[in-house]
Amino acid sequence: MKKRKFFAQLLALALVLTLTAPASAYDSVGAGQVRTMSGGAAESFVIDGSGTLWAWGDNLWGQLGDGTNEDRSTPVKVLENVRSVSAGESHTYAVLEDDTLWAWGRNVSNSFPDSDDLVNSPTPIKIMDNVASASTGVCTHLAVKTDGTLWTWGKYIGNKTNKQISTPQKIMDNVADACTGFGHSMALKKDGTLWAWGQNNDGEIGDGSGRERLSPVKVMEHVVSMSAGYGFSAAVQADGSLWTWGRNWQGELGDGTIWTWGPNWSWESSDPEEHALLQETLAGWVEKWGDWANRDHSIPVQVLDNAARVFASNNNTYALLKDGTLWAWGNNSAGDVGDGTTEDRLLPVPVLDQVEQVSVGWDHVLARRTDGTLWTWGGNVSGQLGNGENLFYGNYVPRFSAFPIQVMEGLNGRASVTAQPADNSPSQWAKSAVDEAIANRFMPVPLRRNYREAITRAEFCALAVQFYESYTWTEVQGQVSFFDTADPNVGKAAYLNIVSGISSELFAPNDPLNREQAALILTNLARAIGSPLPASSVSFSDTSDIGGWALDAVGRVQGAGIMSGVGDGRFAPQDTYTREQSVVTIMNLFHMLQPD
Repeated sequence: MKKRKFFAQLLALALVLTLTAPASAYDSVGAGQVRTMSGGAAESFVIDGSGTLWAWGDNLWGQLGDGTNEDRSTPVKVLENVRSVSAGESHTYAVLEDDTLWAWGRNVSNSFPDSDDLVNSPTPIKIMDNVASASTGVCTHLAVKTDGTLWTWGKYIGNKTNKQISTPQKIMDNVADACTGFGHSMALKKDGTLWAWGQNNDGEIGDGSGRERLSPVKVMEHVVSMSAGYGFSAAVQADGSLWTWGRNWQGELGDGTIWTWGPNWSWESSDPEEHALLQETLAGWVEKWGDWANRDHSIPVQVLDNAARVFASNNNTYALLKDGTLWAWGNNSAGDVGDGTTEDRLLPVPVLDQVEQVSVGWDHVLARRTDGTLWTWGGNVSGQLGNGENLFYGNYVPRFSAFPIQVMEGLNGRASVTAQPADNSPSQWAKSAVDEAIANRFMPVPLRRNYREAITRAEFCALAVQFYESYTWTEVQGQVSFFDTADPNVGKAAYLNIVSGISSELFAPNDPLNREQAALILTNLARAIGSPLPASSVSFSDTSDIGGWALDAVGRVQGAGIMSGVGDGRFAPQDTYTREQSVVTIMNLFHMLQPD
């Protein structure tokens, strides 16, 4: 039996990046903190200074509350006089200024209490009075009343049973606020103590037991902010220390390690063969991540100082420091971290400054800055970023942004939707090529913005190398060194003889690329792939302006239909080359290489 469990664990490790589960939002709470934003599974909500609730994103179950089932890729007004909002799994809660709690969307896990016959409602329905704050998730729903009592309904509600219950139950007194994660919940009492209950397979409760808790247990003291994620938790104490505990599959704890085994996992076995395999696995893991990785993850550990608030999500954590800077770590497959890459971060990295509020959804983030602007990043398959885009690039590759995007302004008063800058998206003539390049994983994430800017020599190397490696399914192993850059893509491109330096020692990585340089690199790239472009004569009116070293390459890319002129019969060899022009010509090369 244990052998099956062991190999199942190894399989889980191999598939960790593709695991899916019911999606919801993850609230962050703290004494005196009001939730004026909420990022759901694939929807977003924000309350402006006038009390107007705005919503956008997925609306299959009417969870936006606008009376329709139409997805919205830009913010729309939903409700007035709103104080706080919480997005759950395909449903939403809002507390109004008159202390009434309203719900809309799908009635999942009794999200509408005592309404078992209700399937869904695309418009708000009042469900409770005298409510100070509320938090809703996948299976548990919480409301803190104005008298400080905590009421819960759904499943894992902290009433000494894990049965599904539709009628709200009072479980605690003297509560300042509460939040629910995927299968566990936390309450912050007025004395600053943190209490938790629910699932505990990964140690997310934080009591060191690894056992499911059917009623609240005390975890920490002196807490000012806390958040329940998917199988893990985080809290900030009054001294600014930030603590994390629970699941650490993708670095969500921020301690620099990854660990996939829960607190009840045993590395011992009476079977000698299995015992040896267990010890070999443990030794290999510790060798990779260090002894620290093998600590007890079911007990809180400090990972950061000077924190004001913390926000946990599916596989990420975000810390708002006292100086207004936002730091993030964990999974980054959809640009969730917001640092302009898709590389997972096991330690905190800075993302944005002048931030005052944050909310996180399943794989996207909302950040409100001190100037009243709203910025979003991460997954965007249903338009949850609010920038007018949604769905897929192609090949079912979902849209996302690894960079923060401003989508609203004036949140301190009556807000408005921000018109998107032109260069946030490619020009219409380049859009299909850009989408196709991203869908085929030819386009590096850092180049997916400012499309009309000139591309640098190093950036074009990154584009060329990613195209080469994706097209040939071969990773470039060698590199050539230059004194003025350690960029691995420059080194790889030089190794392939796609590019050369401006001297034997210098490359000038940040110099803008011009059109004749692009022609030469594209010609060399085709040769490196094994499909050299046929020779062809140049037929531009400014042929005499083309450098002798580039003349043959310009003829080849012109003849193959990969590059054309700029108008009036000219090639303009010294003109800079933009990011979107670079992508279009890479895709022209791709189509030339494809068989009929």
